[in-house]
Amino acid sequence: MSAPLLDVRRTEIPAKEKLPTGLDALVHRAHGGWRSRAAEGRLLNDQAMRLHAEGAALEDLSDTELRTRMLAQRQRLRRLSDARWADGFADALPLVAELARRHLHLRPYPVQLMGALGLARARLVEMATGEGKTLTIGLAASLMAWRGRPLHVVTANDYLAQRDAATNAALFAACGVRAAFVTSESKPEERREAYAADIVYTTSKEIVADFLRDRIVLGPLADPGRRNVARLIRPRGTASPSDHIVQRGLHTVIVDEADNQLIDEAVTPLIISRPQEDPAMVKVCQAADRLAAGLLPGEHYEVDARHKEVRLLPAGRDFIAVWCEEAGPARFHQPAWIGALVVQSLQARHFFLRDKQYVIVEGKVIIVDESTGRLMPGRSWRLGLHQAVEAKEGVEITQPNESLARLSFQRFFRLFRHLSGITGTAAEAAPEFWRVYERPMLLVPPNRPNRRVSLPPRYFATAAAKWAAVVEEIVRLHDEGRPVLIGTRSVAASEHLGQLLSMKFLSFALLNAHRHREEATIVHLAGEPYAITVATNMAGRGTDIRLGNGVAGGGGLHVILTELHDSARIDRQLQGRAGRQGDPGSTRTFASLEDDLAERFMPGIVLKGLNRFIPPEQTAPLEGRRADLVGWWLRRAQRAAQAQSFRQRRIVMQQDQQLAEALIPGRGPDSF
Repeated sequence: MSAPLLDVRRTEIPAKEKLPTGLDALVHRAHGGWRSRAAEGRLLNDQAMRLHAEGAALEDLSDTELRTRMLAQRQRLRRLSDARWADGFADALPLVAELARRHLHLRPYPVQLMGALGLARARLVEMATGEGKTLTIGLAASLMAWRGRPLHVVTANDYLAQRDAATNAALFAACGVRAAFVTSESKPEERREAYAADIVYTTSKEIVADFLRDRIVLGPLADPGRRNVARLIRPRGTASPSDHIVQRGLHTVIVDEADNQLIDEAVTPLIISRPQEDPAMVKVCQAADRLAAGLLPGEHYEVDARHKEVRLLPAGRDFIAVWCEEAGPARFHQPAWIGALVVQSLQARHFFLRDKQYVIVEGKVIIVDESTGRLMPGRSWRLGLHQAVEAKEGVEITQPNESLARLSFQRFFRLFRHLSGITGTAAEAAPEFWRVYERPMLLVPPNRPNRRVSLPPRYFATAAAKWAAVVEEIVRLHDEGRPVLIGTRSVAASEHLGQLLSMKFLSFALLNAHRHREEATIVHLAGEPYAITVATNMAGRGTDIRLGNGVAGGGGLHVILTELHDSARIDRQLQGRAGRQGDPGSTRTFASLEDDLAERFMPGIVLKGLNRFIPPEQTAPLEGRRADLVGWWLRRAQRAAQAQSFRQRRIVMQQDQQLAEALIPGRGPDSF
C-alpha cells in the first residue's frame, strides 16, 4: 500500500522534523554522501540511455496503439506500492517521452529522462542552464499525477507558473491528466478548482499562504482527532469548516529552482496577518525616525556591518531617556520601548537601502528579493521594521499587522511525503539539502559538452575603477558584434551602469525590479548580435537565452559579473546563461575591495592592510601577487557569507522545532 495522504490540516510533528545531533549527525551526513555518490548517477544515466532507445522504438506505433499502452501502464502504476513505484515509473517513461515528441514536438534527450528519473526517486537534480528543465518536470509530473495524489509544481514566480503549465498542457492532456495554476491573481473559487487538478503549478508564497489560510478557517478543527469527532457528532447536512478550504492535501511536490526556494528563501517565514488600527503607533514610528536621525555613529551607537546589527551605546541610551522625559504624550515615556524602535530606525537607515533591499512603487515600499532581484509585493518586514523604512522614506506608514499564523518555507516543504527539486546550481549546497530535507543529490551531465570559457577574473582597488573596466569590456565586445549580459547585485548598481553606458551612447536593455514586466522579452532577445543587457539576478533564472544568427561563430554570449555575491551558487547561475546546450560563450568576473562582500565579510584588519598594500590611485586591474591575494580573500569572504547564511537557516530550523514541541496541537492557527 502507498503512504497515506498527509492531511493539509495535520498538526503532529513528523519524525524527520527533528534533525540528528552529535554522533548521529556524523552518521547521517555520511549516509547522505553515500546516497549522492557518483555511481548512483552513472546507473541512472545508463538507465536513461536504455529508456531513450526504447522510446525511439515506439515511433512506429499508431496513436491508438500508443494510447492503449499508455492506459495499461497508468493502471499498473496506480496499483504499485511505494517500494516498486520507481521501477514502474521507469517502465512508463518511454511512452510519455513519445507522447511529448508527438504533442509537444520535442523529443526528450537522455539527460532529460535521467532528470525525470531523479525526480521520481525524490532527489535534488542539478541540470545545467538550457538543458530543458521545464520538459523534464513535465515528464515526471505526468507520471506522478497517475498516482492520484495531490501534486504541486512550485516555480519561482507567477509568470513561470502560468508559462510552464501552458507549455506542457498538450503533454498532460495526452497523458489523461489535468493541470492548473495558482497565482497571486487567483480568486478563492479559482484556487479551489485549481487545487482539485491532478497537477498544480504555483509559487511557494501562494501554496504556503493557502495552507495557512486553510488552517485559520478550520480553527480548532485543524487537529485531525477533533475533526473526526466533529464529523461523527455533526448533524447530517450541516456545513463544516472543511467545506471552505481550498487545498485538498499535500503529498508530492517538485520544486523548480530548488536552491533558491529550499535554501535562500528558507529563512523567511510566511506570515498571515491583518491590519491592526493603531494611529498612535504611526506617530511613534515617525518620532523614532526623527530621533534616530539625530544620533551619531560611534558616539551614540555602533554598527556591526557583518551581522547587520545596531547597538546603542550608553550615550545613546541617555540621549533617548532625556528625549522621553521631555516628550509630551505619556506613550513616549518608555525609554526601553522607544530605544528598540530607534534601533530599528537605525537598521533601516544603514542596512535597508532603496533600490537594493526595496524599491518605491506608487508611494509604497516593495521588498526586492536579493537572491533573484524580483519584486515581492504583499510582503513586509516584521516587528515594525517595515514601518521604520516607510518613515525613513517619508511615504505613508502602513498600519502594524496582527499575526494570525506563520510558517517557514523550510518547515513547510519538509511536510511533503515526496519532495524533489531541480535547479542549475545545487552541488554547493548538497550537504545542507541532505541535512535539512534528507534528499540526495543527482548531477545530470550536459547533453552536449560545455564550451563556455571562463576568463581570468579582474580585481580592482576601487569600485570606480571596476566600473570603468566593465564599461571598457562592454564597448570592446559590442564593437565585435557579440551580445553581452551584465549581472549586477542590486537595482542601484544596474541603474548606475546604465548611466555609464548612456554616456558612451550605447543602446542597452535594463532589467531590474523597476522593469520586471518586460523580463521574458528582454532575456529572450539578449542573445541577438550587438545586444547589451544590464540585469540584476532576475536574468539568471527561468528563461533561456538563445543565440541569434551569426553569434555562435563570433564567440557566443559573454556574461559579466560585476561583483561576487554572498553565495557562489548565484554567481554560477549567472555564468550558466552563457554556453547553453553546447553553444560557445564566455564569462568574466569583476570585483573590488569596495564591494559589499568585501566590506561586510572581509576582516577589518585585512581590508585595511590590503588598502595600504595597494595604491588607492591605481585604476588598472591588479596583477600578479596582488591579484592573487585579493582574489583569495574575496573567496574566503564569500565562504564566510555562506556560512553565516547557513547558521541563520539552522537557527530558523531550531526555532521551528522548539515552537512545534512547545505548542499543543489543535490550539488554533498559531499552533503551526
